[in-house]
Amino acid sequence: MHRIYVEDWAASYGSPYLVRPDEAAPAEVRLVEDGPRLERHAGRQSAPARMAFVDGVRRGDACLYQEDPACGELRRGLAGSHACGAVLAEPGTVPVIDRARVSRLVVWGGGLSGSLPGQPGGWSWSVESIASTDPDAPLAELQERMRKAESVLAARLCAEGFLTVLDGPLTFVRSSDLPVLGYIKTHHRPLLDPEAHRAIPALEAGERTSVFTVGADRYSCYLRLTDAGEAAGPWAGIVRLEVPQAAGLAAAVDVVDRAAAALPRFAGVAHRDPRAPQNLQPVGALETRLRHLLGHPGLARRAVRAAVLEVTRTGGPLRPEMTTTGA
Repeated sequence: MHRIYVEDWAASYGSPYLVRPDEAAPAEVRLVEDGPRLERHAGRQSAPARMAFVDGVRRGDACLYQEDPACGELRRGLAGSHACGAVLAEPGTVPVIDRARVSRLVVWGGGLSGSLPGQPGGWSWSVESIASTDPDAPLAELQERMRKAESVLAARLCAEGFLTVLDGPLTFVRSSDLPVLGYIKTHHRPLLDPEAHRAIPALEAGERTSVFTVGADRYSCYLRLTDAGEAAGPWAGIVRLEVPQAAGLAAAVDVVDRAAAALPRFAGVAHRDPRAPQNLQPVGALETRLRHLLGHPGLARRAVRAAVLEVTRTGGPLRPEMTTTGA
């Protein structure tokens, strides 16, 4: 008889386990901590950790178009905003949201430029120009700038002595010698051979797997945050951690040991978060705060429209002197 499972993770977010059963593990992954075998390790923490949880949010506020004077074609742009910040959890204190910062910008594709006039209510935008004419390129640029801001903040907090958890992969901190911890909630492909992959759900709460390499720049391991419920799937509550290889294997083992001991108490709870338990409670609270700081989306869209109308009615060109060019 086949067993049936149900995920606490809300279906509107998709599944956190997207691994195809016939997909092969990548060749660049190699077990490095315990020889060729995948072992289970309990978390280890000698003293309460100073924790920092870093995340960001982004939002496209309005699509823009501009005619390219060189060819007469319409080029796409985007007015959007992103924010990042941290939750600092010091031992013996209530966690607090800190270092929150909002950035608003206009991204023009096709190498075009031009700023929009600021509007009442504090609405103003920096300007970026990218070479790509792909329709999705401006939004991708906004996403990349958010990720870079998160990475800068995470590295700074790690240097200050916090055990720093960056929600998401280590896209922009892989070469750092600081042991920033990447936190991946969704599993897209098998990273280990089939036998080892099947063994991962045997982890108990607070246990992690052996450390393995992912390419030439990251160490990684799997961690179970909470026990799977009676009807929960085998991968419920399992996340993957990343650490830059530049920090060295000993530092990577130390930081994932400390994380395995500390993170389970921050696991999300189902009645508060539709992505529980993988979405950590500090991260969920931070996301809510950052979205509030972005402002009401209707007001943001209205401000962009007013700025465009101001340019149109005055008959003046967009001001290119305020533009910076990105890759």
